[in-house]
Amino acid sequence: MDINTIRARLKAYIKVDISLDLKSFPDNQKQIIENLVAAGKVADEIFWRQSSHDALIVREQYKDLAGPVMDYIEINYGPYDRLHGYKRFAGEGPDIKPSGAGFYPEEFSREEFLQYLEGHPDKRELFENPYTVISRASNVLKAQFYHQIYKSEILQISTHLEEAAVLTKNASLKSYLLERAQAVQTDQYYQSDLAWMNLKDNRIDTVIGPIENYEDRLFNYKTAYEAAVMIKDIPASEELAVYKKHLNNLEQNLPVDNSYKKETVGSGNILEIVNIAYFGGDYQAGVKTIAASLPNDEKVISEKGAKKQLYKNIMEAKFNKILLPIAGILIDEKQKFLLSKERFISQVLLHEISHTIGPNYVISKSETVRKALQEKYSVIEECKADILGIYAVPYFGNVFSLAKEKIVEHYLTYVAGLFRSIRFGVEEAHGLANLIQLNFLTKWKVIIRDKHTGRYSIDIDSFHGVVTKLAEKLLIIEAHGEYEEAAKFIDEYGLLAAETIDAIEKLNIVPVDLDLFFYLDL
Repeated sequence: MDINTIRARLKAYIKVDISLDLKSFPDNQKQIIENLVAAGKVADEIFWRQSSHDALIVREQYKDLAGPVMDYIEINYGPYDRLHGYKRFAGEGPDIKPSGAGFYPEEFSREEFLQYLEGHPDKRELFENPYTVISRASNVLKAQFYHQIYKSEILQISTHLEEAAVLTKNASLKSYLLERAQAVQTDQYYQSDLAWMNLKDNRIDTVIGPIENYEDRLFNYKTAYEAAVMIKDIPASEELAVYKKHLNNLEQNLPVDNSYKKETVGSGNILEIVNIAYFGGDYQAGVKTIAASLPNDEKVISEKGAKKQLYKNIMEAKFNKILLPIAGILIDEKQKFLLSKERFISQVLLHEISHTIGPNYVISKSETVRKALQEKYSVIEECKADILGIYAVPYFGNVFSLAKEKIVEHYLTYVAGLFRSIRFGVEEAHGLANLIQLNFLTKWKVIIRDKHTGRYSIDIDSFHGVVTKLAEKLLIIEAHGEYEEAAKFIDEYGLLAAETIDAIEKLNIVPVDLDLFFYLDL
């Protein structure tokens, strides 16, 4: 790829400095944060190895050539463009990033994997384990755990976590850090996930380890290393308590038969607003995360619920630098002024809440929905979380006595957000999930494009009814765990229409995402 194209593509990422003033923190807390950031930087190096087989090779080739190519390699964690179909832009090798990333042999297919497991059923559990790397030697496949493959790096992570644990005076944080230090050395995360859910009275928090499975586009089995160091906004977090009271009601309010609903979503769900002090690994690759609902272990979720954390400083940067400009270009002139930062933050919260409601396991089976839907799961689940979040807007409109205008603000902010995420690319789970929603709601004529201006408006009176139809469809797909039905639905609604391409082209002057640089002001 020529240098001018790379320079042009770099403009899709606007540079943003993230600096938190931590000078008032006690010395021990400053040292804890420094250790957590150090551990996160090692996790970041593991992710480079997981991103693709040649990510580190290409980084080494260009490390002394400061400039746009190296900048773009660092944003993409390798030589494949995450916004443009994972096409190679630097170095030599496959033209398209292998779907199995660095988790499977470079030339490897779904068919080979499935055929191997058919002939070796005793290897299935190990080979499908989210914490193993599959390799081939002398035409023989083998699986090794992460703690074996990345032994040196994991020892460093454990050491930093243990040093942070020594420094903290918070018993629950100490317990979690020590549990996590042990977990990364064994790839057994259940106890550390429970310890994380049991954190209390903590100002500092961290997520570190192999968490999300977006990077494995072959099966969505393998999890990628990531790290976030967070400083809790305690007053803002306390304001979210009212949402927690309604989680079970949201489950029972789902637009499906009661047989599809869980009796409870768990009593230990936690809602928090935090500011990010450091992102590494999967958090930092390409499009940046603005919130998370973790852990992903269905067993922990069924026992404790999940922790939904909103990344305040990242959300605010995306709203100001991306969402507002999108609305200025694409939303109807009479409605664009109704875009709201408060509604955007509420939607992110409702999205994360919605990861907890709905089915975790396939009806009448012990198999998880994640396992049943394989590589289709991430798209369906992100779509479900988005649309259930919007489905819940009238419910919370009643709770908070919101005027109709505020409901409209929610819906219009959501529509602008669809285009924000579609620009991530249809090869990426969130981008494709948002395209599916746009196509469905456009088909049912509750999102309307003016043919003359190219701007979008909504049919406020019919909007919720169509959202309900889509929510029901997604919940049933998950409840039945039918891979073929998920694939059919994605194929039907996951195509880029000419008018959507035209709309996206109008957004060329707006950044697609953020290029984050973190600084500790200690």
